[in-house]
Amino acid sequence: MVFQRRLRSMAAAKPVLRGVIFDLDGTLTVPNLDFRLMHARCNVPPHEDLLHAVGQMKDEERRRAEEIIEEMEHEGRRTLQLAPGASELGRWLRGWQLPAAIVTRNTLTTVQHLHEGLWQRLPKFCPAVGREFLPHKPHPAAMELIAKQWGIPLGPELLMVGDSPCNDIAFGKAAGVSTALVDANRAHRDRDATLGADFVVDSLQELPGLLWEHFQLSGPAGAPDAGAKAPPAPRTPAARAAAENAAELLRGMALEDLEAPDELGNTPLIWAADAGAVGAVELLLSAGVAANAKGFLGNTAVSRACRRGHLEVLRTLLQSKDLDLDEPNAKLQSPMHFAAFNQHLQVVQLLLESGASPSSLDRKGRTPAEDTKDPAVAALIRAAQAGDGNPKAQG
Repeated sequence: MVFQRRLRSMAAAKPVLRGVIFDLDGTLTVPNLDFRLMHARCNVPPHEDLLHAVGQMKDEERRRAEEIIEEMEHEGRRTLQLAPGASELGRWLRGWQLPAAIVTRNTLTTVQHLHEGLWQRLPKFCPAVGREFLPHKPHPAAMELIAKQWGIPLGPELLMVGDSPCNDIAFGKAAGVSTALVDANRAHRDRDATLGADFVVDSLQELPGLLWEHFQLSGPAGAPDAGAKAPPAPRTPAARAAAENAAELLRGMALEDLEAPDELGNTPLIWAADAGAVGAVELLLSAGVAANAKGFLGNTAVSRACRRGHLEVLRTLLQSKDLDLDEPNAKLQSPMHFAAFNQHLQVVQLLLESGASPSSLDRKGRTPAEDTKDPAVAALIRAAQAGDGNPKAQG
């Protein structure tokens, strides 16, 4: 459920969203630090600000407390997991080319661990501000640093996202930016408890739709098609052979020709996938062509196969080790969006069984389940979102 609490001063006109700043633990990642235990081991009362209290300690006591905090954070890095919807949100931000930063009371070592592991296929958060930076949030100094580095003035065009009213929302309010509270456990549901957050969401997955509704967004995902249409037929010899499933003709061609895109960017593999030419797809993959190459409007071979409902082509493409099943096109439509919208139930099931995300987000923040008129398709995707195990198609 989404709670919207827009400031009255922001209700008249939509601000242009120019950047998003995130907290880390409990926001982008599943909370895995026992702060009560951390306070107890550092001899700090649970109601006191831990970092402030440690900073006031005498040298030896402070060093011991810092060692305890680092020890517990090190263990936390070992079990770090992304929060639900985080990777989909990362792709959505990338599609809109929105800058994203992190301000955390963790160390930068934890941020680096995130970048090198769970976030390695997504743009890094830049800048990333850890607890090495003083003063800590909720003091607005870190936000001022980010705004200066981005060349964007502080104001409602920047958004702070976090799970702590006293650290994250207060931080955003002190800096004068928009704020969104991620309240996964619904612990904060009245305005006083949220410290006046502009938005309150249950998960990160709800955030893109909210931003689409309440902010102006600009970037590649919002660019018009300018009336461009894909050519009615492939125009290069390799593309024609691929679309006609003429594997023997393809066999005699050089790899350079087999990978060459046409004037709109479509490769022979994309044409083969679009045409349902299984034999051509097999030969092209065995020749070593790039399986994730993007063509017209950023669509991949997987997207084309899913749009057309070519189940066997998808099975063949899945033999490629590096296949990206979630790569969106220029409109942030994923292969799952195409399969769901066109009501290809078996394709949706195969995508889910192969590890595709059921929660990918289009440019408006809609999931594939929200973009289909087929109840069976929607139910299958929602079951996967709920973590009901291996999805099974009905009927």
